[in-house]
Amino acid sequence: MKEKEDIIARFIKIRKEFGPTQEKFGKRLGFSDGSISLIEAGKTSINEKHIKLISGVLGISEEWLRSGEGETYKDGKAPSEDAMLEMFRALSPEGRRLVLDYVNVVLKNEKAMQGKVVQEKGDIHPEGLRDAG
Repeated sequence: MKEKEDIIARFIKIRKEFGPTQEKFGKRLGFSDGSISLIEAGKTSINEKHIKLISGVLGISEEWLRSGEGETYKDGKAPSEDAMLEMFRALSPEGRRLVLDYVNVVLKNEKAMQGKVVQEKGDIHPEGLRDAG
């Protein structure tokens, strides 16, 4: 029973990332109306066909979806990472500096919350990024 609950939890995680709603997620995968709800409620099992479809359409690792082992994505990174990089590349140099300033503030806050020492030399700078244009 735990295995079924675990695969449903991974399914929901992916649905929320790619959704944002059950209906939109279902349409993206070509699932019939209400099927996402039935899967998430545990009334319909996630079968091999579902796993293959999710893996093929969304780039999710079949191994991870089945067992929770390994990387979530086939290539180790979420598709949203590629989209963010493309958006970053489209920014002006000033826009890139603003984004990196914000990222540095977030990183420092996360390190501070984890009790880590914050070092200025660890900041990310535009000239330190490859392919930043």
